[in-house]
Amino acid sequence: MIKGVIFDMDGTIVDSLPFHYESWRIFFEENKVEDFSEKLKKYKGGGTLDLMKAVYGDIYSINELKKMSDDKEIIFRKIYKGNIKPIDGFLEFILNLKSKNILVGLASNAIRKNVNLTLNELGVYNLFDSIICGDEVKFGKPNPEMFNKTVERLKLKKDNCIIFEDSIEGVDAAINANINVIGVTSSNSSDILNNAGCIKSINNYNKLDLTM
Repeated sequence: MIKGVIFDMDGTIVDSLPFHYESWRIFFEENKVEDFSEKLKKYKGGGTLDLMKAVYGDIYSINELKKMSDDKEIIFRKIYKGNIKPIDGFLEFILNLKSKNILVGLASNAIRKNVNLTLNELGVYNLFDSIICGDEVKFGKPNPEMFNKTVERLKLKKDNCIIFEDSIEGVDAAINANINVIGVTSSNSSDILNNAGCIKSINNYNKLDLTM
């Protein structure tokens, strides 16, 4: 019986990925980094700071990289604000969960400022019983830390929880946490998500039934 549902954010409850891609393009263009699209393709999870480390290596200090990460996220929030839309059926789905007294958590590699902007514009911030962001954990996905902490906060058994994720790194984190995961096909196909370990995959939340 499902008693808790844990959502990723980017690509899972909102299709923000094109705005992230555009903010990276702007940032790399301003900083004269070529072949930014190839660098993004090689990126294998974690947060903005992790990608900065992967791109720049030891050229900059950790404090400089943090400042650069903040600059990129400022660009993202500027172009994303006012354009935030939920994946089809999500708002109805989360309200249905709450009506059934199912606990709801958010576990995202995104930083707190991005999470607050997104959830507040959707009007769902207060519907979450737990929110853990990428800048509030030691390790981002695919490490299971934020999923494990979410389950602890919700005071539930993992067998009574399910996770929604769109990325392979997120699916890996769910599997590493030993929690069942449903894939959302915003950035990967059903075949890729299912082969990665999802118990099923969905295009949207319309008419979704968690009875299982």
